[in-house]
Amino acid sequence: MKNILVKTALVLLAGLSAATFTACSDDSDEVRLLNNKCLKRTVGPNVVGNEIYFVYAMAMPYDSGSLKKCTVTASIAGAEGTWLENHSYHTNSSGIDVPVHVGLPSETEGRETSVTFDVDTCAASLRYYYVIPEEARGKQVSFKFTAEAASGETISMEMGPYDICRQYLKRDITLSKSRCYISIEDMEAYTLAEAEEMPDKIDLVYLWRNKINQGVDFGHVFASPVADAEWLDNLTVPETMTRDVRLRKEWGIIDGHLTDEPDYGTYIDDIDFETIRLEGMPNYCVNMKEQGGMWIETADGRYRAYIYINSLKSTSGGVISMKRYNMQ
Repeated sequence: MKNILVKTALVLLAGLSAATFTACSDDSDEVRLLNNKCLKRTVGPNVVGNEIYFVYAMAMPYDSGSLKKCTVTASIAGAEGTWLENHSYHTNSSGIDVPVHVGLPSETEGRETSVTFDVDTCAASLRYYYVIPEEARGKQVSFKFTAEAASGETISMEMGPYDICRQYLKRDITLSKSRCYISIEDMEAYTLAEAEEMPDKIDLVYLWRNKINQGVDFGHVFASPVADAEWLDNLTVPETMTRDVRLRKEWGIIDGHLTDEPDYGTYIDDIDFETIRLEGMPNYCVNMKEQGGMWIETADGRYRAYIYINSLKSTSGGVISMKRYNMQ
C-alpha cells in the first residue's frame, strides 16, 4: 500500500523535474528531499457558503523518511465544515478512487487546519475543503500548504489569492398555490399571511393558470405585485404591496451553483449582475418552464437577481433557486 501512495502522489508531482527531489537551495548545500504540488479542483466563481476544494500532494524518495504532518493556513478562517481529509487516495482498475487511511482526523484552530500522520508513508495526496465564510464576502483569500517530514524538513506552497464573490445564493425555495409571495431581499417565498406582515419586501408573486392570455399560454407566471391585473388573474395582492421589478426571461443558463443537474460549466458571476441590461423590460414573465430562468432588477435599483427554475408541477407549485446581488 505504501508503494500505491507513492505512485498516486507522484501523479500530481509529475510536472516537476525528478531532479527537484535532490535539488539544492541557492544559499545552501543542504539536500531537499520533500517535494509538493497543489491543484485547485473547484471551478466557477467562489460564493460564500460554498467550498473551495484542493488536492495537496507531498512526497519524498522511497525509504528516505516519512511524513509527519500536513497543515493548511488560510488568510481568512474558514466557516464551519472546513477540513482536511486524513485519507490519501489511489484509483483502482475500475477507475474508482479508493481511500487509504494515513493520519488522524484533521484539527482546525483559527486559520489553520492540520492532519498528523499516524502511518509510515513517504507520500500522500490529501484533499482540503475550505467553506467560504461570510467574513470573506467581496474580499480575497489565499492558502499556504505545508508538508513536514519526520526529520523536521518542511516544504510549502502558496495558492491564490482568489476573489470571493459579493453575490448571495439560496437553493431550493419551495413555491405552491399558497406560498407564492417572493422577496428578493430575503430570498424566500411566503404565504399571504406572512407577506402581509412585510409588504415592503415582496417583489414578485407567483401563480399558475391553465388558460390562454392574448394568444399565449398563461401557465406558470412570475409578476410584480403592481403588474397589470390580467397577469395576476385573481391572485390576492394587497394594496400595501407596491414594489415593482423589471423581468427578463432567460433560457439556457443552467448555473452550476443552483442545481444538482449535470455540470455544464456555466456560472453567473458578479460581473454578470453588474453588466446585464434590463432597461425597458416588462414586470411579468408568463409560461415559464423548468430549466428556465429570469433576470430581475428592483425598481429602486437596490437589487439584481437571477432566479433558476429547478422544477415545476403540472399544476401550481415548484422549486426555484436564486442568486442575488446588492447594487447599492
